[in-house]
Amino acid sequence: YGKQWYQRRVRGGRGQQSEFVLNIEHKIGLGEWSKRGTVILPSIKQSSVPSHNKPQYIPVSTNERVEELKSAATQNDTLYYIRTNHKVLEEGEEGGSEGYVTIVTRPCSIVEANLEHTINIHMDNSGFVTGLSLFTKTEECVGKTTTASAFNVHTQVLYPVIGAAPDVNTFIQLKEAEERKKSEESKDKRSFFAKYWMYIVPAVLFFMMSMGGQ
Repeated sequence: YGKQWYQRRVRGGRGQQSEFVLNIEHKIGLGEWSKRGTVILPSIKQSSVPSHNKPQYIPVSTNERVEELKSAATQNDTLYYIRTNHKVLEEGEEGGSEGYVTIVTRPCSIVEANLEHTINIHMDNSGFVTGLSLFTKTEECVGKTTTASAFNVHTQVLYPVIGAAPDVNTFIQLKEAEERKKSEESKDKRSFFAKYWMYIVPAVLFFMMSMGGQ
């Protein structure tokens, strides 16, 4: 699709800041891939400010292939594919060289939800998409039709959840205390006689001399 880039103006008119882009493509069954829309990301880094993590989905202006998807929803053996570039694009970059991340679903799951669905973009903090997931309100396909004529898409970016860091200092202190205890216990492992021979020998000699005197 050639070079894709988007820019937004920073408030105050002090210049422009590039945004990051993901191209969303789709295909029905064994058909050809075509562009479905664009996701604009304010940042590729997770932020404590919720608005900085909120992506914007921009659909293509024409030919979303909705009618094709409605028709495919009546065919149980047809699948619907959505993909995006593995690497987030910056200004002037072309997509596809780093490969794609793809998700597969049944067309009816979107059609029977009146074309409303959420695309979750799973990302790491280095700007790579690690996975896609799709959520609809359809629990089970029952053959329902819809009069909706355009996709109602929600998008969100999900980052890895960082677990609690180990308490290294406490662990080190416990290990040091354990080593000290072992060291103290192993300092003197001599026998009773080896420890107190200087007391035992004189007592024995004195006893023998006393017995000899009698």
